[in-house]
Parts: sequence; structure tokens; C-alpha cells
Amino acid sequence: MATYRKRGNTWEYRVYYKCKRTGEGKQLPVGGFKSKTEARLAATEMEGKIQRGFDPSDANKTLNEFFEWWFETYKKGAVSINTEKNIKNAIEMVTRNIGYAKLLELDRPEYQKLINKVAPQYTKSTLQRMNTTIREAFLDAIEEGLIVNNPAARIKYPTTCKKSKKKNEKFLELDEYEELIKAAVEEWTEEYTQYIYISYILAGTGARIGEICALHVSDLDLDSKTLNLNKTLVRENGVYVTKDTTKTGETGERKIGLDDFTIEKLEEWLHIRKKWVMQIKKRPEFLFINPIGELVKMPNYAGALKTLCKRNGLKHTTPHMFRHTHETIMWEAGISDLNYIGGRLGDIDKTILLETYGHMSNRSEQLNTEKINNFMKDWSKRLMSVN
Repeated sequence: MATYRKRGNTWEYRVYYKCKRTGEGKQLPVGGFKSKTEARLAATEMEGKIQRGFDPSDANKTLNEFFEWWFETYKKGAVSINTEKNIKNAIEMVTRNIGYAKLLELDRPEYQKLINKVAPQYTKSTLQRMNTTIREAFLDAIEEGLIVNNPAARIKYPTTCKKSKKKNEKFLELDEYEELIKAAVEEWTEEYTQYIYISYILAGTGARIGEICALHVSDLDLDSKTLNLNKTLVRENGVYVTKDTTKTGETGERKIGLDDFTIEKLEEWLHIRKKWVMQIKKRPEFLFINPIGELVKMPNYAGALKTLCKRNGLKHTTPHMFRHTHETIMWEAGISDLNYIGGRLGDIDKTILLETYGHMSNRSEQLNTEKINNFMKDWSKRLMSVN
């Protein structure tokens, strides 16, 4: 039977149980409830979970132990290799500093102190991404009844964060993209034709390079002008394999519409691809292949892109920067619906979406300034008529 007591302005419940591993009688205190009624309801739920086999001893785990359990239970093998690395980096950020603390002992102020401490080591966007992972882990702890409140919720990011690189190092503006395509057509047409069309599709869809390389011909529907982005190409143990992508937006799927220009370029590519396939007498399933029917690997395309830019005196460009180019296209087309942008790009966290993709291109800045200027001209006439 649970007991209750008030501690300051909040209530705590204490339930009694037997540890499954040792058979020893133990008690689990959980506090932070606004009222005794809220504590009683939580205690009743916890006692029900104990009767169904839950062991509250897990609530006494250190953060090191909790995050290890959480990763093995919810993430290992369920996300891409790169995502696993990012998750481990976020976990390491916490455990390196306060891994000895008990899960139950960590509160929001203590976690905020941690963020303040490590801020100079990370840019704000990196710290936000890390905190998203940690917040998700604590949400699962809440679901398990191990904690009541999420220490990583409503975190403030201090001004001491490491400064980001200049935007022109991260984003490829439309005029810069045009210069790159011109150079690509001149240099790649004979030997690396597939890279030209990958560049078109990256900018026309905002997809990740791993998602583009993993595409099958069957993922493209020319009649409905849609592209199904449901998998990604990853390298595991030296071998490239396709895996279901977790970047599918809130609906659980990511089928995006294609504009007429992108459709035109895909039709051109399919014509070239058909000629190659007839010559090699193979039936590769991947949409993008090289002249001998092999799939296109991400490092090969990235390396060719780097060489192209260096040789032509262009801004250093990575495949990921084409996502920002596509986002620029959406902004300049007048699209500002974050739900649409997030679903198309496969980014569902609105905070990160605003931070990462909320930039405005130079041309968009001019267009919006013109809109404001035109509005103010009309509005000022009405204001003057009032006086």
C-alpha cells in the first residue's frame, strides 16, 4: 500500500515492492506532484504496473545505466547507422558530465546547468538536436513510470553556444546552384552523366543523398508525378545495404510530389538509363546507376562534387546543401507551412526545422521587403486620410 507526504509545494508517493533479482523488500519514492490526488493516481498506476511484472528497481538506475538500457531497447537496430552515432553522441554529452546521477534525482534546473556548461562546445543547432534525443529518452522514462517530469523540456540555449559557420558556407543559393549545374553539364556529361541527374533530383526534392541513392525505379510514378522516399542507403561492415528510413514525417510515409521540370529531367535520365541497361544486359533495380549497372554510392558522388567545385572555383558544396537549396525554392515559391515543409523534407521537429531550414535566401529577403514596402505604401495612405 502506498504512502504519501508533502515536501515543500509538491507531493510524493512511496510504493513498496520486492526486487525481482534479489527478492529484497524495497520502496520507490516518486515526487514532484502538484496535489495529493495526482500523487495517489500515479501511485495506483505504478502499483498496477508492479503487479503486471514491472520492476521499479529500474528507477534507481544511474543516467549511465538508464541511457544504455534505453538505447539497447528502443534504438539499436531500429535506426540508421548514422542516426545511432548521433544518438550515442547526445548520450555521451550527458553521461560524460553527470552520468553518475540517479535518474530519479535529475531535475530540470540541474539539466539546464549541464546545457549551460557544455554550450561553448556546440553550436546552438547541434545542442538542439542532441537535446531532442535526450528529451525523447526521458519521455520513454515517463511512459515507463520511472520519472514524472521531463528534465529536458523547455530548455533554454545560452548565448555562449559555439558560433555557427557563416550561412554562405552552409547554404547554396539559387544562382550558385545554377553555376554548379553549368559546370557539371560541361564536365560530367561524357563520364558521369548519372551525377548530373542526381544533382537535379537533390535540388528538386530536398531528399537526402542516401535516400536518392537507395531509390528503385518502382519508387518513381511518372503518371502521378510522385516519388516514394521510404528507404536509405547505408554502409554496414563495408557493404552497402538499403534500410527503411525513419525520416518519414508524422504520417509514417513520405511520398512527395514532383514539379514538371524535375519530371522532365527524370524522363531524360530514364532514357539514358534504358540505353545503358540494354548494353549491359542487366536489370538493376536502383534508379541511379553507373554505365556498368552498379548502384551509385554516396562517397563517390560527394567526391566528384568536391572535385568539380574545386576545379571550377565554385563554393565547396556537399550533397546535403542541396536540401537547403530546395528549401530556398519553397520559400521563394511562397510556401511557409512548416507541416508541409517538414513532411516533404522528413523533418518533424518544428524547433529544429525553424533553426535549420528557416533561413531566407538573399532573393527571398528582397521579395519580402518589397511586399512589406508595398503594403506600407497602401496602409500609409489610409493613415494619412485619418489625420
